[in-house]
Amino acid sequence: MTIIANRATDVDFTMPYTESGVSMLVLAKNNDKLSMWIFLEPLTNDLWIATTIFIFFTGLVVWMSEYPTNEEFQGSRLKQFSTAFYFIFSTLTFSHDQIIRRLPSKVLVVIWCFVVLTLVQSYTASLSSLLTAKRFQPSVTGPSQLLRNGDYVGYQNGSFVLAKLKQLKFDERKIKVFSTPEEYAKALRAGSNNGGVSAIFDEIPYLNTFLVQYGSEFQIVGHIDSAAGFGFVFPRGSPLVPDLSRAILDLREGHEGFAIQQKWFGDATPSLDYGGRGTDYARLSLKSFAGLFIINSFVLVIVLAIALFRLVWAYQRRSHVNGETVGDTEPQPLQDDMATNSVPAESLQAETIGDIGHQQLRLAIASVPVESLEVETTTS
Repeated sequence: MTIIANRATDVDFTMPYTESGVSMLVLAKNNDKLSMWIFLEPLTNDLWIATTIFIFFTGLVVWMSEYPTNEEFQGSRLKQFSTAFYFIFSTLTFSHDQIIRRLPSKVLVVIWCFVVLTLVQSYTASLSSLLTAKRFQPSVTGPSQLLRNGDYVGYQNGSFVLAKLKQLKFDERKIKVFSTPEEYAKALRAGSNNGGVSAIFDEIPYLNTFLVQYGSEFQIVGHIDSAAGFGFVFPRGSPLVPDLSRAILDLREGHEGFAIQQKWFGDATPSLDYGGRGTDYARLSLKSFAGLFIINSFVLVIVLAIALFRLVWAYQRRSHVNGETVGDTEPQPLQDDMATNSVPAESLQAETIGDIGHQQLRLAIASVPVESLEVETTTS
């Protein structure tokens, strides 16, 4: 019998041989209709935005660092854009195949892959927890929900739980009495709107026995009240109480008591906190990964500074080289076409002809008498 104060005034109890208390037995709700956008719920909005920004910014910096020397990041503007951002998006699944040649880019990609690995692993675990939490939830989370909805509840015939239900302000017309586990299961499956009940209040040992028989179709929710436990009852002043109490203590302190518990109840334990605040699902926020993003930002800034310095240095060097080339080349004045009239025919040699333009050469030949034109033939 359950040890409670008002009974102890009339009888003597032995030491309790099992713990007790009052909880609710409810039907487990299997929610198969999940939202099509549930994959977005593990991360908060600020974390999604921050991840997107870092994806694009990291792709841009990798392109700026690799473009001058890496042929895979060169080509038309569309090809450069697609290559850079395909590479950085493919790091989310670690399927990138582009070759990174420069050391700063390699350091940046390694840091970014570590950030992605942490995000992906956390996202996977969070999504799994979310799917499990949404799929297996109790249909009722507490007595306040039952009172607010005006649902029917039940209890075991002859149990002191009836007094507890009245203390919780349940309407007696909404309270039903049951005697067997079969009646428990039938009433819970029917529901409060179909002649059944939404929850059954009973002591935890009885509910554990019920769960061993019916499995995960039902759940124990909440700890409504505490009790000293189950004990043997005797008339007042019975000499058997002390001896039996010592025997119970020896049994509970030894291995035999645990073996009895496992044999008859298995691992059936109540989910006393299920549905409470302690088990609410928590989404991953930007604050959880702030350290990783700070480290990645620091590396991004360094690699970006190196890339910009190389671009500026290359531009200045190219401008300096072009300036020297233009400064060393002086424009040559055009020679007067008629000046060739004063050139003797005998002094017109191959070296001189090579220095005169084609047009000047034709004019010079035309002004020289044919009989004075000497042609030297060289046999090699």
